Amino acid sequence: MRGWKLKGVVFLCSVLFAGDLWASERVFYAIRYESLQRYPDIVSTKIYSLNPDGKDNRLVFSDENISIMLLARRGMPGHPGEVIVSSRNKIFAHAVEKRLNPGRWYPNRASIYELSADGSNGFRKIIDVQGEQSPSEIFANPQGDKVGYINYVNQKTFIFIHETQTGKLLHRLDVSRMFLDCFASLIGWLPDGERIFFTLDTGDVHVTSEESYKQRGTYFLKTDGTGLTRLPEEVTLFPLEKGKRRGTDSPPQFIREMPDGSYLFRDIILREGDRGTQLPSFLYLVNPLTKSRKGVPLEASKGINWFKVSPTGRYLAFTEKLPSKEGRHEWVEHLWSRDLISEKADRVFTFNNVPFNGHHLGLIGWIENRSQ
Repeated sequence: MRGWKLKGVVFLCSVLFAGDLWASERVFYAIRYESLQRYPDIVSTKIYSLNPDGKDNRLVFSDENISIMLLARRGMPGHPGEVIVSSRNKIFAHAVEKRLNPGRWYPNRASIYELSADGSNGFRKIIDVQGEQSPSEIFANPQGDKVGYINYVNQKTFIFIHETQTGKLLHRLDVSRMFLDCFASLIGWLPDGERIFFTLDTGDVHVTSEESYKQRGTYFLKTDGTGLTRLPEEVTLFPLEKGKRRGTDSPPQFIREMPDGSYLFRDIILREGDRGTQLPSFLYLVNPLTKSRKGVPLEASKGINWFKVSPTGRYLAFTEKLPSKEGRHEWVEHLWSRDLISEKADRVFTFNNVPFNGHHLGLIGWIENRSQ
């Protein structure tokens, strides 16, 4: 069993599972296809999976020739990963029936569906979304038996949690006094499947109250609305070396509680004098008991997003978006997979969007495939 030491404290390796299970974990990503009109319509979405080493790339789902359309985050071209998510063994997506003519951006609440992950292109409607808007993101617990989303009722913020087997509404949490003018930059489930986490951040100054700035940070909450816990800054912040500074006023984003109990965070850390539009991301693990920390080295740092950890905690996937030399508004995107034990990293998929052709890459997450 491998581990690492910080200030005399040993962090056990986050993986305590058999090697064949590691090999069965697959990373899932989506490509959204849009028309090339001035105000583009969504045409279709395709979901693929591949091994952590980039081999065996498979098309596992497409809405091109079925009766439903997978929806993007409202008002945000592309970004399919925020409304298509995975648990250990299932995929969930925000979608609508094509007969309702969803068009460019479907303005209504639509529904949440379970999608097959085996290439059969099956799907099953779970629920019609409650609340007043089309949710910007959904999240599923590790077991895949619960799904949640944030929505608004009478201008108040609510978290809705449903059972995935029957669609039954389990919890309707009024979090408006907690959120105030904040939004959840990340939200998801902790490994126990009974608590959720969210990192609150603030938006434009002219729509943010002074009280809201005090609410920024990471919270844990039981799904019944009890047990609210806020992580203190001595846990969430990484100590800065001389000559470095945080590159944002936003709090570090909580990404995942690892199997060994450590917390994975993302922050923006700059050298003094650094400038640029693509801010470098920095990942680090924190032992919540001792507050000891360890940076997670990344082969890329700028233009990276969507950090997804595999169910066993062994693999980390993220995307890298780089400006192309070919054109000002054209990009090359890479999907990375990193083995957190061997520290080996690979670009497992490259998406060359030059010239711009109405395609968008999104990272969904990982699924265990025990049949392999």
